Amino acid sequence: MELIRRHTDYALRALVYLAARPGQIISAGEIAASEDMPVDFLQKIFQKFVKSGLVTSHRGAQGGFSLAKDPSQVTMLEVVETTQGHAAVNRCLLGKDGCPRASRCSVRKSWLDVEKKLHNYMREITLQDLVREQQGLG
Repeated sequence: MELIRRHTDYALRALVYLAARPGQIISAGEIAASEDMPVDFLQKIFQKFVKSGLVTSHRGAQGGFSLAKDPSQVTMLEVVETTQGHAAVNRCLLGKDGCPRASRCSVRKSWLDVEKKLHNYMREITLQDLVREQQGLG
């Protein structure tokens, strides 16, 4: 089980690309080419972001996508959860689909602590932080 799936990595990189170009409308093709990802895959990912309000879709000859929120207001956790749902660090933390031993597991509490720390860490990182890091300003 992957904690962060490939499409989530693509999504995060694509949103950082948009965040680095505020106010611009960028085609999925440009983002995909720049970030070395399949354009069809990226378009499917962006459908989720348009529905969630993170990205605005612009139609027409000069159409494409733009970030719908200020990059300082979009966290890594929000991107991860929009893309793939809850990012559990262990299968046992997936509720009813998790481990049948959850109620008597000796390490479950430790997994919960790790997951909480990871989520808190991802909640502190914004797209703006990632843009700054990419530009060598972080």
